[in-house]
Amino acid sequence: MSVFDPLNQPYGATPVEEEDRQYLLAPHQGIETMAELNDIESRNIADARFWIRDEALDVPDLLSVPGQCEIHRRMFDQVWAWAGRVRTRELSVGIEPYRIREDWPAAIGDAAYWVENQTFSPAEVILRLHHRTVQIHPFQNGNGRHARIIAEELALGLGLGEDCFSWGAHLQVGLEEQRAAYLDSLRRLDRNPDDIGPLMQFAVDPQADNTWT
Repeated sequence: MSVFDPLNQPYGATPVEEEDRQYLLAPHQGIETMAELNDIESRNIADARFWIRDEALDVPDLLSVPGQCEIHRRMFDQVWAWAGRVRTRELSVGIEPYRIREDWPAAIGDAAYWVENQTFSPAEVILRLHHRTVQIHPFQNGNGRHARIIAEELALGLGLGEDCFSWGAHLQVGLEEQRAAYLDSLRRLDRNPDDIGPLMQFAVDPQADNTWT
């Protein structure tokens, strides 16, 4: 089986085909298993988390296209040549590439407006942006992981605390059931932008404070 087996990929995770091996940086051209790829990506992402905290990125940084591109670059720059670059290829998920440079800034701008005007609760603002980012799919890969880090850092920036988002852990069900609940909540929002409840119920720890400070 290819290391880049596209089967059974979750919503928001681009199937990586064998032809994409050319975009792996030279030190990783010889990887043979998905476990190896996950390991080197995880170490890269851990370094990015330290960088975000060291830089003390604030809400305006997080709610900007350059800021989000830099975070994506930091997450994958030790592994992939496309790290931090807005995608230009058509994929099986996400909007057409030519629409990204208009739709993505618009989505981030909406979130900034909602923060400024406290249009929704802080967690709802973050999760609406999370869903829209995954739906747009601005990067070649890593979109779901990137959107989750942005959500978690925005939660800190808006005073919600580090444990605001449990991402299904509070449901006390298995990982497959958590994944199913997450996918279902995203797809429901795809169909109806007002149907935010299931994603809120999945992602937000019910014990967490979700009020504006």
